[in-house]
Amino acid sequence: MDFNTIYDTWIAPHLVDLKKYCLYITKSKWDADDLLQDALLKSLVFFNHTEPYFDVKLFLFRVAKNTWIDDCRKKQRRKMTLTDTTKAYYTDNDYVEVRGAIEWLSERFPRRNIEMWLLFNYFGYSMQEIANDMECTLSTVKSVLFRTRDMLRKRHDLTQNRKILFFDVDRWSHAIMQDRPQGILSQG
Repeated sequence: MDFNTIYDTWIAPHLVDLKKYCLYITKSKWDADDLLQDALLKSLVFFNHTEPYFDVKLFLFRVAKNTWIDDCRKKQRRKMTLTDTTKAYYTDNDYVEVRGAIEWLSERFPRRNIEMWLLFNYFGYSMQEIANDMECTLSTVKSVLFRTRDMLRKRHDLTQNRKILFFDVDRWSHAIMQDRPQGILSQG
């Protein structure tokens, strides 16, 4: 039997439910059709390399859900980059509060921790997106985020004062005020 036939036997019993699920999460027939195609394509690529050893239906639903979340994030980021970024961030009343919080973080954490934390918690990047953008491994991102969250939760070792790099504080504050996640990443 060829792979396409095997794939069809794995997927066929779940197509109706998957289509309903795609319609449920997208609330649009056209988006649901696109999402269904994307989910099927991603599952085809995955199953081409790995035989399913788990519930295929749940896997298909998870692929569809994650694909939809990724699409929504991409649309949101595109929308943010198309908005007017000429807004004077320094006249905004919230700038002082944002700047103060960023200075507090920069006194206590290394640059990389702050950048990953902001991208993940403020801008909603996935760990994989952060790893790609910061050119490091996924396990590094997980480790840095875990240690940063743990230190913030336990408030230990937060008394040490690092030298504040005002250029970074300015850059991070401006990126937050202008909703520009690409401004978070250090240039070098």
